[in-house]
Amino acid sequence: MAFRFWSLCTEQSLPNLGVTCRQDSWESRVNLKGPLSLNALSDDVLIEVFSYLDVEDIMSLRSVNKLYYNLTHQGIIWKRFLKRIGPNAPQLPPSSRYSSRFLTSFEAERLVVRAITLDMNWVSSRPSTLFRKSFLAHRLVQSMVVLPGGKYMVASVSNWAKNLYSLCVFALDHRVGGIVPLAETPVKQKAYNIRAKYMTVDGNPSIVIAYVRRKKFGRISNESSRNVDPSIYHEIRNNPRLKIDPPIPLQYVCSCIQISLDALDALADPRLDRGSSEFFEFAGSQPPPFRLLSVLRSSSEFGVVDLTIIDDIPTLAVVKGSETIVFKQLTGMGSVTTMVCAREEMNSTLMYRICNIRILPHQREILVIRAITDITPTATSDPRRPPAKPPGLLTIAMFAIPAAGDSETPSHTSTSLISFRADDAEDIQISDPHDYDLLGGKSSDPVVAPPINIFYRKSGGRLRYITLKPVPMPFWLLRQGQPQTPYYSVQDTFNDDGQSLFYEEYTLHGTCRLFVCPGSHRTLLYGTSLEDRTDTPGVNSIYSHIVDPHFIDTYSVKRHELLQGILREAYEHRSQVLARFDLCTDLYDDLRRGVKAMAWDESIGRIFYVKPDDAHIHVVDLAYAPSQTADGQRRPLPLADHRMLEL
Repeated sequence: MAFRFWSLCTEQSLPNLGVTCRQDSWESRVNLKGPLSLNALSDDVLIEVFSYLDVEDIMSLRSVNKLYYNLTHQGIIWKRFLKRIGPNAPQLPPSSRYSSRFLTSFEAERLVVRAITLDMNWVSSRPSTLFRKSFLAHRLVQSMVVLPGGKYMVASVSNWAKNLYSLCVFALDHRVGGIVPLAETPVKQKAYNIRAKYMTVDGNPSIVIAYVRRKKFGRISNESSRNVDPSIYHEIRNNPRLKIDPPIPLQYVCSCIQISLDALDALADPRLDRGSSEFFEFAGSQPPPFRLLSVLRSSSEFGVVDLTIIDDIPTLAVVKGSETIVFKQLTGMGSVTTMVCAREEMNSTLMYRICNIRILPHQREILVIRAITDITPTATSDPRRPPAKPPGLLTIAMFAIPAAGDSETPSHTSTSLISFRADDAEDIQISDPHDYDLLGGKSSDPVVAPPINIFYRKSGGRLRYITLKPVPMPFWLLRQGQPQTPYYSVQDTFNDDGQSLFYEEYTLHGTCRLFVCPGSHRTLLYGTSLEDRTDTPGVNSIYSHIVDPHFIDTYSVKRHELLQGILREAYEHRSQVLARFDLCTDLYDDLRRGVKAMAWDESIGRIFYVKPDDAHIHVVDLAYAPSQTADGQRRPLPLADHRMLEL
């Protein structure tokens, strides 16, 4: 069935009837002599009938005649499909341009077809990369974040000399340029730990961007230290046991900026010829697109960043030092709250370090993952060998979000916690559950939310993932008038080696290190050589990760039921957790030569990567989607029916 659907999607040519090149009106069709047929019905009635068919039937009707080809492109059909598949469809920016009212039939069809083909490809036993394109960014990309839905990307970029840095917002899926830069703001040093989210700030739908940068701090008398570039220096922050102290005193700055989606929509207008004087004149007439929301400074290191809305107020959270989290309201009074995470009583003398966080505003808690290390070296029986590394622990805990402005409480105790041994744990990643992904919510249909997936790599290249399964919010925790929301707890998390993922494919070098691009529903893994510890490792494999079939995931089951509801036949679902992608030879060779940065959008199934010292952004597509011409028309264009041109 999957092959048949792919054929229907990719072979969308107009039927060659050889009779006429124009679309007959209903008045002329109804007066034709001969037996009665569906063609005698009006266009509106035919569209209404077609809207009750499955997607395969709609695709098959396009090969019948020109009339059906044109009518099956009507927006009412595809918008109904789009509504029925729920969060399987990619999340779109919360702006008027992408609202259901202004959504074109082409965009609706593209969202539906992409959702189906992505899921078919992802869960198959032999997933494959379908398309690969490259776009000139005119800048060197240092790191990047793709917002859900694949419409915008935020990147930390530099010039070729790597002495001037900036943040750049790119439009994706631009019908003329593909990936085009829309707005750019200078940054004094390289931005890292970038976090970007769609948020409404002061009633204005926007992209909010938070990032961290380093700068020299205080007077530096040593001539060699003056030449140290804080943008180039970085510690091995993926591994808390291998921290490197900076060669000079540094100050850390965490900034948060906003850019209006209306401003981006105006700059992305495809009718403006990019690079022309008309475009630059229009851009110069617009108000500055970026607005500074917050700046935090500290001599202690700033770590990972998160953004969310707490009590209708956009809020920033950033890890400060080893055991502190700072909350900053981005509107209103801009209250700053400091939360020190209390240590476990039995391990209070050990060294703690916060590795990652995720704010859960619905339950007013924050998920905190900490590495615990005994800094006392362990003696060995052989005096000629160095002291053995002491065992390490990993702690997953929930902490209540403190009240705004509360910085007096000495330490905050966790509400739930689990600790387990994790020697040399590194690259700790947490998926981000979105409100858009929620299913249900009525009293008769409780909320079904995606699990929170936690990944970390162990010594020897092994990768472990732990899943926090949501349950309905306990009634005693619901505030008056609060709708039913998901609730995550770590108390029922079961820890055993059966949840470890072992690398089963081997390269010429023997073993492989797996890196994670986490997702709530689809997690992308890619492998590098175990010996390659450079900033630009060569990628030798890419994997699709699905939930273990032995783990009953209600959310994945319901998502699949929604998608299957618009299809006539079922498609293959593999039983293995990991499946290696079939990479074409040129893509495989390109990835093996080194990758500077990689980003993953699980909602649309696209991999973005950049090469070292290369000003191109490379896109690998894992799903099929209809294409359009530079003037905005679908390809191929339905002939001689001008009504279709406005859809």
